Amino acid sequence: MIMGTTNDIKGNPVEGVTVIMNIGTGISNSNGAFTIEYPSSKGSPKKVNVEKDGYSLVDYDMGKNGLSITLRELNKMLKGQIFAHKNTPLAGAEIIWTSTNSNKAIKSDAVGNFYIETPNGEKVNSSSEFIINGKSINGRFFSYDSKLNEIKIVLSGELSNSILKKTKIEKVESQIITDTTSITEKINLENVVNSLELQKSVLSEQSYKIRAEMKRIIKGLNSSNITLNEKKHLKRELDELEQNLIKNEVAFETTQAETRKLMDKIRGLLYEKDSLKIAYTEKIEAAEAEKAFAHLQVIIAGVIALLLLVVTGGAYFFSRKINKQNADLEESNLDLNQTKEELETKIEQVETLNKEVITKNQKITDSIRYAQTIQEAILPPSIEFEKAFADHFVLYSSKDLVSGDFYWMANHYTTEGQKTVIAAVDCTGHGVPGAFMSMIGNTLLNEIVNQEKEFNTAQILTRLHEGVKKSLQQNDMSNDDGMDVCICTIHFNSDETAHLQFTGAKRPLYYFQNSQLQSLKGDSKSIGGRDRKEKPFTTQDLHLMKGDCLYLMTDGFSDQQNSDNKKFGTTRLLKLLENNANHPLPVQKQELDDELQTHSWGVEQRDDITILGVKI
Repeated sequence: MIMGTTNDIKGNPVEGVTVIMNIGTGISNSNGAFTIEYPSSKGSPKKVNVEKDGYSLVDYDMGKNGLSITLRELNKMLKGQIFAHKNTPLAGAEIIWTSTNSNKAIKSDAVGNFYIETPNGEKVNSSSEFIINGKSINGRFFSYDSKLNEIKIVLSGELSNSILKKTKIEKVESQIITDTTSITEKINLENVVNSLELQKSVLSEQSYKIRAEMKRIIKGLNSSNITLNEKKHLKRELDELEQNLIKNEVAFETTQAETRKLMDKIRGLLYEKDSLKIAYTEKIEAAEAEKAFAHLQVIIAGVIALLLLVVTGGAYFFSRKINKQNADLEESNLDLNQTKEELETKIEQVETLNKEVITKNQKITDSIRYAQTIQEAILPPSIEFEKAFADHFVLYSSKDLVSGDFYWMANHYTTEGQKTVIAAVDCTGHGVPGAFMSMIGNTLLNEIVNQEKEFNTAQILTRLHEGVKKSLQQNDMSNDDGMDVCICTIHFNSDETAHLQFTGAKRPLYYFQNSQLQSLKGDSKSIGGRDRKEKPFTTQDLHLMKGDCLYLMTDGFSDQQNSDNKKFGTTRLLKLLENNANHPLPVQKQELDDELQTHSWGVEQRDDITILGVKI
């Protein structure tokens, strides 16, 4: 038995540290103490490593009192959101946290989000002080969630008016350079997205290669035909690979955090785009109303002119009133000319406004195309499927430029073996609103699975449900947006079999096994929205053999209508899958696509479509 303690660099005990050695693992308690029991057959304890969120290993020492491990607490990132009165997000506010001993101001984005690096040991409390646009605020104006390390600032009264006034002045001053910098910002943002995704792909590939090399060395160590010197050499190589794997995983997590921050900025761009679209719509409606009023004035002027002609003809019979009527007519003609000039000016203004609207609409379309590029960049690359499955296909077709559907997967290598999590997600709506929901869903799945290492499918959907409700403030607002999800965790065994765990949020799982297409029904509960029954998500298990196929899908394919308003239908889709299940998966995808094109010929696509097919 190995006994020891875990402490920070100040000597304080650290709870919840997972201590990993070559002979076993242990977890420290509230006093920082831990024990590791192991049989003598595992040899003597040698290598030491630790796992604890927010901490890194500094040193360890095996003394008379046991194993002493020292850790260092890492700087954390405080996430916040700032609102003006009536919970309106405040964009462009300059924020300083006085406890950081830094005069550098952090600016909030278009939806009020901001991030501040937290020094070691520093926490937000009721006496903490923040400076917003030069105005000091205390705990009366903010609330803090210590579990999530998130702060919400809500301004009110005269303080809100003074801060908002300065923010508006700064917006006016910065408006002059906005148009010239927007294109550069888009290009830079796109480059950052591409760079981060490339880094993640490279790091993932490196981790895969390191683990493969470690498996080869472990296999060599277990061989009986190896000398003592060769075994020592292989152990040294194994230690170096373990350190390289740890560094690679840390780099991957750092890149993932940068991606999450970038997603917040993307949400800000989408929010800004929607606001701009509403403003443009209002301008169009005002222009149309003014144009209709101008036409009415032309008609009135014509009627007046006709009446004047009648009066002029009658003047022949009333000679005594000719002079007076002529004077009136000249005055009326002057008024008509003035009215005509005013109408011509208004028509020119309407034409100018129409040109402006066309230009703004083009900018909106360009922004949506840019959002499409970002959305496609976060989808899993083909190489991730190839690491887990013998064959696969992805049928993905959005109704608009951006999609409310998305698919997600992650490969993890644990002490129990490879685990793969795969999901098909259908968000509320399509187009820009659906794309915004897909960004939220993708970010939350990365946090739950890739960062927090949660593989239980029911727990993943429960955490996703809570995250969507929190992100959309559904407990405080009348918002029922959400998503339907089919998600599986597949644990691959060494004998080419696999164990599957499935949970569905109003979506089933279809699988082809023993020459028959079968299904597992999901729970009758969606992700997000206002819960009335609070029923928990459930899991279902399945044993898979080599050659079995899985199908995860949204409802877009079966709901597609033809020219007679008849849907393709679930029964017809399942029959098509069963008839082609023995073909290679790329051939199956082509059959599905051909059938859909024939069915929907001459009809607009009704909804986003996603079908994933994988073979064990």
